[in-house]
Amino acid sequence: MSTTPLGRKHFGVFHPVIPRWNDNDQYGHLNNAVYYEYFDSAVNSWLSSECGDVTQLGSLGIVAETSCRYLSSASFPDPLEVGLALKRLGRSSVTYQLAVFPTGGELPHVLGHFVHVYVDPSSRRPTAVPDPVAAAVAALPRINVGTPEPAER
Repeated sequence: MSTTPLGRKHFGVFHPVIPRWNDNDQYGHLNNAVYYEYFDSAVNSWLSSECGDVTQLGSLGIVAETSCRYLSSASFPDPLEVGLALKRLGRSSVTYQLAVFPTGGELPHVLGHFVHVYVDPSSRRPTAVPDPVAAAVAALPRINVGTPEPAER
């Protein structure tokens, strides 16, 4: 069974990232942990642009899970873009598919996912995804769980 490789065409929103000098590690490429910061910044910047002040939505989006699959190296000072797509919209959670691309590039350096679970600010119990968030993420391109696989480099 063949699948189409995940590439730029699968993502509908791109968040620009300019790596910092200290994002590189001693091996001369971006430190693995830095990609998680890029994911968090991309998702929350996009949500803020689509939904306004996310702290005023009545519930909090808590990061419950993230992952990252490393495909090729990137390093300072090369500009990057984080692509966003929707993997799953649940009752109380949103799973984003993310990829970090060289600016304008077709194949990602990394692929990841990022799960927000929405909770009541007082009880910290799961609550429904706020309507503005649900509407915004529903407009993202959807990537089916389990497919497609990343392109070979």
